Amino acid sequence: MQITLSSEGLWSMLQSLPTDTKRWLGEKLIEASKEEEAEARLVPYTLEELNARIDEFEAELEAGEWLTAEEADKEVKEALPWLK
Repeated sequence: MQITLSSEGLWSMLQSLPTDTKRWLGEKLIEASKEEEAEARLVPYTLEELNARIDEFEAELEAGEWLTAEEADKEVKEALPWLK
């Protein structure tokens, strides 16, 4: 069974609820919205966007804009010889 209810009708119905039920419902709605926001943050990029970022990084790496782990390690050891 499906019910169609206007925003005003829903508000009127909610106003008729007991105070403790309103509080419970409000807490449930806040909890649900926080969960939805957390889920939305888990997937901030589409697969296509992630692949594009990886491609950009690989191009920058090939162009010498980034150091490899080995190169960074070598530079640190040369700059700070007591870490060898």
